[in-house]
Amino acid sequence: MSGARRARRGWLRKNTAALATLVVAIPFAGWWTTRSDYKSWYDGEPRDPVEVAAGGTSYNGATWYAASLEQDPQPIRTGFTNANADKLPPGTTRIRVYFRLQVDKLSALDGLGGCSMHLRAPDGRIWDETVVADDYQDRPTGCTGGTDDKPDSWRGAAAQYYLKPAAGKPFETVAIFVVPTSVAGTVRPMITWATKLPQYLAFPK
Repeated sequence: MSGARRARRGWLRKNTAALATLVVAIPFAGWWTTRSDYKSWYDGEPRDPVEVAAGGTSYNGATWYAASLEQDPQPIRTGFTNANADKLPPGTTRIRVYFRLQVDKLSALDGLGGCSMHLRAPDGRIWDETVVADDYQDRPTGCTGGTDDKPDSWRGAAAQYYLKPAAGKPFETVAIFVVPTSVAGTVRPMITWATKLPQYLAFPK
């Protein structure tokens, strides 16, 4: 009787199919994850402008008119001076932007909620609204206008603007930004909604 026996199949040979699957699956999983991340980023980038015309442009349930910009605006609170204003980082400038719009039905204001206001430089850089800037806001903020919980005596002459918008009548909101001084003269206002991206509302300079 021969003492020879058949050699056992090696682990590598037994698992060749599984290893081959991994060789394909791991790069594919990495590619798919990278693709998904890139698509999420790409879809969330404002890259398709809807230009606001001089005579007004209808978009997202409202008519939008040209915005106006003020560089280095003065604070609006009575008795407030630049001497005790908050200090800006070196090489930056404060900009106040007035957005003007109108809704034909007040129910359209619901669709305007959740907007984000920005400034965009010609090279594509974007700056978000500076949220804590009460001393420079002489209008309601956001795209829906509205009232304010501060007393009229605090707002002074600006109090008249803190009223719910009226249907068919233009109203203004304001946003404050801090941008590098080097681009302050070239930035353009823009508004985005998460539900509208990659579209964005672009205002003329």
